[in-house]
Amino acid sequence: MEVKTSTQDGVTLVVPVGRVDSSTAKAFEDEVMKAANGNTKMAIQFDKVDYISSAGLRVILMAGKKLTAAKGELVLINMPDKIFSVFKVSGFDKIIKICPNFEEYKQSFN
Repeated sequence: MEVKTSTQDGVTLVVPVGRVDSSTAKAFEDEVMKAANGNTKMAIQFDKVDYISSAGLRVILMAGKKLTAAKGELVLINMPDKIFSVFKVSGFDKIIKICPNFEEYKQSFN
């Protein structure tokens, strides 16, 4: 797994590539938490993720809590159906904002 990070329009964009599972969750967590430091808006893009386990979901939950505590926001974008179904079954779609793409997310705060 690889994690790419950039900033677009004041939003930290995190793009994991590959599988987010128990063997890669620590590296994913390190990158996500580093990206969350000092930022109030973060988007995690999932179109390059082909699998996410409960270990990956835990990282998302931790990032959401960290950003909420800093009066910020985490949004999940570009989810393939198979990844979205994991978030829906786990109930994460009720506690973390999910947008179809980055443009739609940007419109929500403009």
